[in-house]
Amino acid sequence: MYKYLCDDITPQYVKKLNYDELDVLCKEIRDYLINTVSKSGGHLASNLGVVELTAAIHRSLNAPSDKIVWDVGHQSYVHKIMTGRYEKMDSLRSFGGLCGFCNPCESVYDSSFTGHASVSLSTALGMAQARKLTGEKYEVAAVIGDGAFTGGLAYEALNNIGNLKTKMLIVLNDNKMSIEKNVGAFSEFLARARTNPYYTASKKRVLGIMEKIPFGGEKIIKFLDKSKNRLKRMLTPDIFFEQMGITYLGPVNGHNIKDMEEIFKRALSLNEPVLVHVITKKGKGYTLAERLPQMYHGVSPFKKETGVSIEDKPSYSSVFGDKLCRLAEENKKLAVITPAMIHGSGLSGFYKKYPERLYDVGIAEGHAVTFAAGLAAGGAIPVVAIYSSFLQRGYDNIIHDVCIGNVHVVFAIDRAGIVPGDGATHQGLFDISFLTSVPNMVILAPSCHEELRKMLDYAVNVHNGPIAIRYPKGTETACFDNGDFVLSEANVITEGQDITIAAEGRMVSVASEAALILKRRGIIAEVIDVRTIKPIDYETVFKSAEKCGALLTVEENMRRGGMGEMLASYAAENGIKVKLSIKAVDDVFLPHGSAGALMKKYGFDSTQIADEAERMLKH
Repeated sequence: MYKYLCDDITPQYVKKLNYDELDVLCKEIRDYLINTVSKSGGHLASNLGVVELTAAIHRSLNAPSDKIVWDVGHQSYVHKIMTGRYEKMDSLRSFGGLCGFCNPCESVYDSSFTGHASVSLSTALGMAQARKLTGEKYEVAAVIGDGAFTGGLAYEALNNIGNLKTKMLIVLNDNKMSIEKNVGAFSEFLARARTNPYYTASKKRVLGIMEKIPFGGEKIIKFLDKSKNRLKRMLTPDIFFEQMGITYLGPVNGHNIKDMEEIFKRALSLNEPVLVHVITKKGKGYTLAERLPQMYHGVSPFKKETGVSIEDKPSYSSVFGDKLCRLAEENKKLAVITPAMIHGSGLSGFYKKYPERLYDVGIAEGHAVTFAAGLAAGGAIPVVAIYSSFLQRGYDNIIHDVCIGNVHVVFAIDRAGIVPGDGATHQGLFDISFLTSVPNMVILAPSCHEELRKMLDYAVNVHNGPIAIRYPKGTETACFDNGDFVLSEANVITEGQDITIAAEGRMVSVASEAALILKRRGIIAEVIDVRTIKPIDYETVFKSAEKCGALLTVEENMRRGGMGEMLASYAAENGIKVKLSIKAVDDVFLPHGSAGALMKKYGFDSTQIADEAERMLKH
């Protein structure tokens, strides 16, 4: 089917192709990406935009001896294809298949684990400094998107790089987008640089002429080099990177491999940190992704002819966004904060309706939390819509800026629990553990869409103080709503006499299915929807557990510091004697795969929960 895209493709193979052949290869890779991602889901637009860039980097470096650090890594599919993994791409994001991000356990070409934004510069600088300590000789390159520069860690790294003057290549992949349209002053700065091609073109022409002068050309070049800052100030709005001690080259067309190779060669010839500014088009080669790159950043399986998603059921994210719009109609103090996740968090409708009340702060989770604290202190009611794995980055801000002051900030924690596809870096399995230990924090876990609506209403309009609502990626499987939501009041779903199963969130549905399996085995289980994880309804849970004589807790969280350990600790401290077993994730990072495959592998499906309950009663 393809002429140059084959199972044997490696960086060495890519280096042997001429530019006409490379052009065909890049078109073939784009076609293959669209076909593959439309079936598996994943990150499409970002990969379509870096095909030529990836080829130019691999042709300019000697991986794996040279180290390439991809920021975030959601644009690494092309890198995987070019480093011997083409034949495995149909297993992308599936359990046991290729990871959707870089993973050193998967390939020697992946120099570091990736998944969160703005980390590549720090990682690459560490590698470059290690090179000095070990006496090894290799190049280090970091590929970072313009969107990642909305994250503070990137600037901390730049400051350190400029101070150390360590030789490394920084490739700024500027596509005007991160997950959403980029925001902030840095984005505006790059926009000005993009639209001013005169400096780069003029400099290239002048240097070309000077190099041809047989006598004195080098002296003239040195003179011009000393004058370059003055020239740049005349032709560009700011020399941000060079003021930090990092040589800036560019902008260069990120879809012209020859031009990129020339500028990379020059950058690598310098014994100092160099940033090459590359302009790419996110979604290139697929019209729908070019028009709406934010819609095709991370996608579920879709029909490639129309772009329509195959999954059409309402998700927790969309239910959250719809309810938030209704609450905003009635409560004018409500404001929403998102760290570059408008579409992913279900906020597209809210943004269209209330653009002045939605703050996209970029990939800056710590700032999002503290900004929310400031809004709350000023009398607003901020809702921070954020993924569980990204909230980890704002943990200190939660403690210091929100909870110590006990200000009213609502955390809408999306992708809590087991997350399909994206793997260890995106699993939402820590938020219960790291939030329950913080004074003043309240934690809710809806078991269905209607509970989410009622909890959100309570969190915005009734509660006063820090409060978090955690909910999974995907949709509900059953509705367990039982009247009005009352804080710290558990909901008994089904009554039983042999064993109590206390579950949170999505696990309530699994526990209910397990109860039906147990019933067929002659065991009558009482199922409790805990609803409020903190402060938990100990009375209802242990009244049931003492009646039945056994308690099995089920949660999508780490065992340490989770709901089960809270209940076990309470039982021990209060002399409650019941058989107790905790079902949670036990000291392991969950890999990538479908939610169903991961739940089955780690013992969270209904049959395994029923088996665990039966074992408890037998022993």
